Amino acid sequence: MGRLLYLCLYVLIVLAGSNTALAGAQIEAFVTASLVDGRPVTANDRVFRCSDKIYAVINVSGLTDGDHVLNVDWIDPSGKRQEQTVYEFYSSGSIRITVWLKLHAPSGASLLSAFNPAIGMGAFIGPWEVRMTVDQSTTTHRNFEVLC
Repeated sequence: MGRLLYLCLYVLIVLAGSNTALAGAQIEAFVTASLVDGRPVTANDRVFRCSDKIYAVINVSGLTDGDHVLNVDWIDPSGKRQEQTVYEFYSSGSIRITVWLKLHAPSGASLLSAFNPAIGMGAFIGPWEVRMTVDQSTTTHRNFEVLC
């Protein structure tokens, strides 16, 4: 009985500590291809061309002082992860992180793409999702579409 009580107390302390560390972490994000002075800016972009560089601008706030990890997964129209970014950082309070996706046609398709930009890009056309996770706990996502 004593060991069970200590085990339960240990689990509660660990869970309380992890919730406290992440309780304030929040993610706000937007996707865009619009730049002003070379910096991504908020726009009503939800549909992008195959040739666009698509930015995810991620604002993380409520961070405790210490090491953190941001995972960004770009999910293609088939539901598979097309790209992943893992960014480790030390911060407290808030931070803005920008990541991007640039689609590339398979080799040999670029010559023909002058006539039809969708050649070799068929797997990229359709609805996408970008998933952002901080410290394997706080998660958000944004949806967009790629059309060529």
